[in-house]
Amino acid sequence: MRIHPIALGAMLSLCALPASAQPTAPSESKDQWLYAWAASVDTSRRGAFLVQFDLRDGSPTAGKIARVIPAGEGSYSTHHTEHLLQSDGLLYADDFGLGRTFIFDLNDATSPKVRASFTTAGPFGWPHSYVRLPSGNRLVTYQFQSSKFNTPPGGLAEVGTDGKIVRWVAAAAPGIDDKEITPYSLEVIPALDRAVTTTTSMIENTGVGLQVWRLSDLKLLHTLRIPADHPHGVHATDTTPHHLFPGEPRLLHDGKTVMLATFTCGLYTITGYETDRPRITPVYRFAGQDCAVPVVIGKYWLQTVPAEQAVVVLDVSDPAMPKEVSRYVFTGNTRPHWLGNDASGRRVVVNSGSKNDPALHLLTFEPSTGKLSRDAKTPLLDMAKVNVPGLGEVLAVPHGVIFAK
Repeated sequence: MRIHPIALGAMLSLCALPASAQPTAPSESKDQWLYAWAASVDTSRRGAFLVQFDLRDGSPTAGKIARVIPAGEGSYSTHHTEHLLQSDGLLYADDFGLGRTFIFDLNDATSPKVRASFTTAGPFGWPHSYVRLPSGNRLVTYQFQSSKFNTPPGGLAEVGTDGKIVRWVAAAAPGIDDKEITPYSLEVIPALDRAVTTTTSMIENTGVGLQVWRLSDLKLLHTLRIPADHPHGVHATDTTPHHLFPGEPRLLHDGKTVMLATFTCGLYTITGYETDRPRITPVYRFAGQDCAVPVVIGKYWLQTVPAEQAVVVLDVSDPAMPKEVSRYVFTGNTRPHWLGNDASGRRVVVNSGSKNDPALHLLTFEPSTGKLSRDAKTPLLDMAKVNVPGLGEVLAVPHGVIFAK
């Protein structure tokens, strides 16, 4: 979730805020736990914490909160986490208002804990998104300078599993205004020695588009603007600009095409980024604004579309011609924002990231057809009353959410 200037005060007072993963390969073993990175909206009892839900079949506490792990004194807001739990069992979670990332160790489900934390990398501050590198370290986007909040340009850093900074690099580009360079989210493609990052500010209505990096030495190769033209889409009469504020890039099932969603609900492909002539092509557009976190499951792209209270499923087997195959529409106060999926690709979690809908919604997904439906066994995990050590019972707003075995 981008934070528009009008919402900055709300972020700091209400503690509520919202990268990348390879396409999901089906797995037969079920994930048994769900972790929600959440914050209290009680301004007199601020705190950020990780909530563990029990999803074990037959468990007497199935669908209930098993444990709550406070991030620590001074933490108060929650934003991005990694999108899938990696093989090392560590979860990087962003307290953006604090400018600190917490590393949670989830290897022992009976005793999840904070392993480490980190803040600045060289001259950069306010880390935002994370993707695991082949080494096990994470590549991290940094929005601003470390000297002052909301002061671009930002950069990238490689961070170890102990929270130590391995290396950092500036994202500033010749001929581009520094205020446009606020690295937001990212995708890494080790097979092609490339990383793709988006540049959208969490605070201002700025963002140049995307940047292409050589992964091996983090050399910046290209800084590109997203084209304003939009040749086709289901909302052909919509004249709203859809190229503004790029959010989440994802590698598709073909292992080479990167797809990108914007917060103005445009969908684009990035091709040729391993060459001297990368290309950004508009391929689709959704209704409204504030389309946020997607997931890729096999040949399907699942997108949150809050204007329609929906999660929309596109078949992107031909990335140039996405086709809607299904959608799930919510009622009430739900405005889908964050999406996560389990290792099997058959279960999806959705949240609004809002105090008006303090819950996790579970859906089932059929990878063979792309159909979404409400989880019949555990459709809703309520977070309106969470007992947090040191805080007491609070209204919790979830943001980043991941499944775990």
